Amino acid sequence: MAHPDPHGHQPSYGEQPPHGPQQPYGHQPPYGHQPPPPKSGMSTGKKIGLGCGGCLGLLLILGLLGACVSTLAGGDSSSTPPAATSSAPEAEEAAAEESSEDEGAEVSDVVLTATHAGTAGDVVDDTVYTVLDITVENNSDEDLDVNPIYFSVVLADGTVVSDWADTIFADIDHLDAVTLRPGQRTEGQIAVSGEVDIVEVEMAELFGLQDPLTAEVG
Repeated sequence: MAHPDPHGHQPSYGEQPPHGPQQPYGHQPPYGHQPPPPKSGMSTGKKIGLGCGGCLGLLLILGLLGACVSTLAGGDSSSTPPAATSSAPEAEEAAAEESSEDEGAEVSDVVLTATHAGTAGDVVDDTVYTVLDITVENNSDEDLDVNPIYFSVVLADGTVVSDWADTIFADIDHLDAVTLRPGQRTEGQIAVSGEVDIVEVEMAELFGLQDPLTAEVG
């Protein structure tokens, strides 16, 4: 409690006695340099959000990898050649049959052809003959003997006629007796007594030294 001045003087307003030494309020940083705010911990919501985002990213990566693997697997399966079917042996058999047919259809090494040439008379009397034009072509590698006495004909009723001796005087271009070299051919006519229907001609060597040849009459 203050005591009044014995001389009667009051202290002027504002001239208060000090209240003791003033303590500083700690070290103050210079003006303009504020300390960084303290780092606050991550909230629970952010942690959950980051965790979900990471899971979604991982699932997306796995999905892309799965799609790549599936594409590669699909490409490999499409490039695999189809398995052989049971039709392959059938195709081979069909090809073999066609080849056999083609071989059977090949022209023989020796070709005999016969065509109708109408009728002709006799140089001595009035006998009438049925005439055939004959062609023999030798495409083999061996000589071939051709002779009019080798020929016989088959009539429509199945009768076989071989009467060369009876047609010597027929007024025709007689087929000559020749030996054909490989690549040679000969032409001529043979005749049958009377007006008959001839359907087939056969040439057979008398001693069987050559294979017989037959031809339908055209």
